Formats: sequence, structure tokens, C-alpha cells
Amino acid sequence: MAVCTEIKSFKDPVHGYVDLCSRVAEVVDTWPVQRLRGIRQTAFAYLVYHGMEHSRFNHSLGSAHLAREVLHFLAGNTRIYYWSAGGPELAGYLLRAQEVFQLAALVHDIGHLPYSHSSETGIADARLLYRLKGFDRLPLRHEEYTYSLLPHVARDAEEAGIEPVFTGSVASDLTLILKGSAAQPGARDMLSECTASILHQLIAGGLDVDRMDYLIRDSLYAGVRYGVFDVDRLIRVLLATPLLRDRSDAASRLSRNACRVMVLDKGVSVVEAFLLARLYMFSEVYLHRVVEAYNSVYSRLFSLLARDGLICVEQGCELDIPTPQSLAQGREEALMAWRSLDDTAMWMLIRSVYNGKVKAGEEARRLAAMLVERRHPRVYRVIESGSLWGLYTRYLEEANAPPWAKPLLEELLEMQRENPLLMIRPLRVDLISLEHLGVYSRRLGAPLKLDDERERDHELARLKRFTGLGPELGLYRIAVFTTREHEEEAEKASKLLESLEKEEEKAERA
Repeated sequence: MAVCTEIKSFKDPVHGYVDLCSRVAEVVDTWPVQRLRGIRQTAFAYLVYHGMEHSRFNHSLGSAHLAREVLHFLAGNTRIYYWSAGGPELAGYLLRAQEVFQLAALVHDIGHLPYSHSSETGIADARLLYRLKGFDRLPLRHEEYTYSLLPHVARDAEEAGIEPVFTGSVASDLTLILKGSAAQPGARDMLSECTASILHQLIAGGLDVDRMDYLIRDSLYAGVRYGVFDVDRLIRVLLATPLLRDRSDAASRLSRNACRVMVLDKGVSVVEAFLLARLYMFSEVYLHRVVEAYNSVYSRLFSLLARDGLICVEQGCELDIPTPQSLAQGREEALMAWRSLDDTAMWMLIRSVYNGKVKAGEEARRLAAMLVERRHPRVYRVIESGSLWGLYTRYLEEANAPPWAKPLLEELLEMQRENPLLMIRPLRVDLISLEHLGVYSRRLGAPLKLDDERERDHELARLKRFTGLGPELGLYRIAVFTTREHEEEAEKASKLLESLEKEEEKAERA
């Protein structure tokens, strides 16, 4: 478990330089990471923001750079502010995990399908709208593909000299950090468990290196300023709480604040800026109505091409998608299929449909033409409702709904089966608040308790006001897209959605 000392640097338009541990840098040239060059970071956003041609490869390098940076400062703050409470020991463990943590950040996105999350929505359509054979074996979350590829990455990492820290293998260490649980649990002491939990939070906990990089990077390439915040300041005001015991508990169990990533009270402003940057990037860029219109066209086209037999699951068609199980088992045909599964492969299929070189239905050809000719459908209606969003999303992903809602939901799906040019999409971002992050008070020498009415600290009062905004910072939308000749069906769908929302409100009051 070597501490990273030798560094390899790459020029980067966001961070100036990306600094990678030399052994981690060797993994950059492996095919699972290089494949990310062919997958755009933001799917079809480039049709609206023409500069957003950057790839998940760029973002992965940036995330890995920030992983090393944040670990350095977080360990230092932990050592200082918890000097007599286990801070130095925890800081030492964190720094010993530097290489494997940076590796985890580098490979956290290797499971993305072409056009990123839009293909996941297409899989959901193929499952629920058309009930296509084999698509129930594909996950709706790219993380499942990432986990299945970790053994292949780990072999290359071990050959480069990277050693496991928490378990008996690099693959299990990566799984532990990315997933939050070990693939093959080994004997780990409590301090190791604590360290692994903190690393998981730093890569997937809301205030993490993934979001820190993509907000600034996507903002730069979009040509907007919504996502800009002081990332150098942010990584300097984080610390981790050690294995604290609850003194009020007779059994001396761990405190609820144990093993958590926290923000120093002096860093509240930059965390506010980070959260607001995320809010505005989603509302103005990621969930821009025309961006989502194109993403919805692609997702529906994906499901239609699957219906027409041009996209399939391990059946040898035009675009063959392997399952995570086949990748994890190392089946050569699955690995070869995954290597070539990127935006270019999908775009070639879309162009072939558009040019009539492959046989596809009329609706598929129309949707392909919308993408090739850049003609987006009309954004007919957008409904803001968290309860409606939850109801519709659960039915799309799990076919789960209250008995009173199922007929209305099924009618919405049937309308889309009959008319694929009617697209009803749930759009969402759920923003974390400081209430869930935790704030460390230097004056008190302990985490702030936001529910303690006895505290009249000025900083605490400010935090309470900010965390009270938490639910309002989330964006939950249902969008209805269609073409002009199908506006009558879109109006009917909108009224059905309104009826669902009213019935949901009644059910909540009952």
C-alpha cells in the first residue's frame, strides 16, 4: 500500500494540469478507460450548446486529479481538528489509500453506454413499452456495468504495481469504494471500514469529486458561467470525522457523526456556491428543454430500433449489447462488443436508418431524421411536481404504482406505444443540502447540531436558513414532447398527468 510519490502530469483546460500517480497513469491507456473517449459527457447537449463535444474520458481524468487533491487537504484538516480524537490515525489511513482512491475516480464512469444516460432511458422504454426479450437483463443504471468491468481494470492496475488497501484484491477495493460494499468481504478493522466509508462519500456522496469536476468542465464547454465555483477553496475546507463514540449512549456506540465527510464552518459560502452551481447547471443546461427534447428523441429511437431488431442483447444484430454478467465472467465476445459500443457505433446505426441502408419502421426513420437534421420536437408541456415525478418514475422503472394510479399510468404508456412520436419524460435533479453534509464548528471543536435550539451561533443561524431551502432546490419535472401533428394526443396526455397529480395529492391527504 504505497503512498503516491511519483506523479505524471497532463495538460487540462479546466485544472491547468491533471496530476496522476504514476502507477494510476499506466491504467489510463487500458481499453476500458480509452473507450470513454468515444462517449460524450452530456449526450445530445452539443446540439444546443455546440461546444459540449467533450467526452467522459476528459471528465474521468479531471475527477482522478481532484481525488488526489481533496484527499491531501481532507487528511490534513482531519489531523489538525481531531488531533486528540483519532484524527492522525485516520489521516494516515486515508493517505495510504491514495492510489486506489485515485484509480476508483478514474474508472468510475467506465460502465456508460453510448450517449450516457439517454441509453438507460431507452432500455427502460424497450422493457416497459415493448416488453422486448433480453432487455430485462440490462440494468437501468450504468454503475452495474462499471462493477462488472472492475476485475479487468484491477488486473491492469495490479500489473502496474497498485496494491490493495482494504481487502485482498484491487478489484474488491474498487468495489468497496465505488459501491460502498465489498464484493468479497475480508477481515477489516473498524478504522479500515471508516476510511473506506469516507472514500465512498468523496466519490459518490453528493459533495464529491465527480460533481466537482463535471460542473466546472461542462460549464466551460457549454460557454456558460452557471457551474463555476471555487473548487480550490472547496477542497481545502473538507475534513473527516474519526470513529467518534456517543457519550450519551451507555453502550458507547458510534456517534451518528462518525466517519463522515464534513465542511469546516469557514467553508459554508463555497458549499453554498457549489450547490447553487449544480442547481443552475441542471435547470439551464442539463435539463434545458431543447436538450431534453433531443435526448428524448434518442431514447425513443433506441427503443424502436430494439423493437425492429437492430439493437439486441447478445444476439448478434447490428448493435449488440452485452450483459454485465457476461462482462464480469470475461466472455471474449462480450468484451469485444463492449469495446466497440460507443457514440460512433450508435451514430453510424442512426445514419444508416436515416439513409435507408437498414430496414426500420417509419417512426424510427422520422426520429433518426430529427437527430441528423437537427429538428427537435415541440416541448408541449412541462409539469413541475415531485409527487407526480415519483409516481411516474417508479412505474417506468419498477412497474410499481398504487391500484388507483395503474389505469391512468398504463393509459399514458399505451398512448406512447401507439404513437412513438409522443414522448413523456421524467426529468429530475435532487440537490443535497448542508443538513445532510454536516458542518464542523471550530469554536465548539465539534460538529454543529442544527436541531439544537440552545445554540445561538451566528453561523448556525445562517446554516438553518440555508438548509431550510433544501426541498425547494430539487427539480422534479414531467415533460411532454411531440410533433405538431400530434398535439391533440399531447394535450390528452397532459390532462392525464394533471389528473394523476390531483389524485396523488388526495391520496397523500387521506
